[in-house]
Order: sequence, then C-alpha cells, then structure tokens
Amino acid sequence: MSALIEGDRVAYAAVFLKNTGQFTGPGPQRRGTFVKVWKSNPDFARVKWDDFEQIAAALAQHLGEDYVDDAREHGQLVNINNIAKVGSARFALTCAGA
Repeated sequence: MSALIEGDRVAYAAVFLKNTGQFTGPGPQRRGTFVKVWKSNPDFARVKWDDFEQIAAALAQHLGEDYVDDAREHGQLVNINNIAKVGSARFALTCAGA
C-alpha cells in the first residue's frame, strides 16, 4: 500500500467493503480527507469524513458529545488497512474482481 499523505482523498478499501458485506448503502459511497496516522497507534488513521455532520447527532447520542467534538476537530479514527486513496488499486478493485 502506498503511503497516504495529508490531504489525500480516501474511501473504504474495496476488500474491506467486500469482507463486511457492504455492497450497497452508505459505506461504498463514503469519502473523506486523510488527516494523519494516529501517533498513539500507527494501525489507525484520522479521517475527516464528508458526511460527518450528517451523522454527528447520532454519534453524540451513542458515543457522547466529547467523541463528536474530538472527531470534528481531529477526524475520526479508522483502521488504516480499511481505507484507500480514491483512484488507487485498493480503491478501484470491484467486489466481482477482488
């Protein structure tokens, strides 16, 4: 996997979507901006998802306002293996071809 750099447009990797059965719905459509690798655990990255404000109220109800405040400021934590740069091979592989 090529290294992501700050500002890269990302989405969920095709293999992650296939492995989690997300063939339709919001998962395959989700896009965001890569912020950085999380210093506390390099297996995770911070991503500012484009749809965050649409789901912020539900996240606050389930995870708390402090979670939403942190995610809004720094981006949400995502396993770095589950995301791919938009347009890359990891992004472009279709479920039929993977």
